[in-house]
Amino acid sequence: MAVMIAMGIKQWENRSATPIPVKGRCAMTCSKSSDAREYANFLAWAERVFKPEAFAALPAWEAVEGWRGKLVAVCDYEASYTAPNPPVWNEGYPVWWHLTNVRLLDEPIPCRGNVGMWRLPEDVCKHVFLKE
Repeated sequence: MAVMIAMGIKQWENRSATPIPVKGRCAMTCSKSSDAREYANFLAWAERVFKPEAFAALPAWEAVEGWRGKLVAVCDYEASYTAPNPPVWNEGYPVWWHLTNVRLLDEPIPCRGNVGMWRLPEDVCKHVFLKE
């Protein structure tokens, strides 16, 4: 879930392909299809798995409901085949993205997402990265 990255809980993303370029900036979108029930299930899982301080950083559904189908944060990344030690968030893929300098946007921006790595539309890219 993008909320874990946006809140600074998840610093590693595990993917099947190496991005080109292997180092740079990226933006995160939230799934348009997520709903309150799915988020409640996620929070129940997170409460069992996360340390209390990490769990406390997770916002309530009402705070993230408006993120659906929108770009919510940007960050720097560096991808490689080298897993963190110990490996975390391992979804079984060979490529590890180290995500740093995560910045929430002041306002989420409607943006049609796609699975995997894809280029932001030029108008969205200008709006997001010119504000930095």
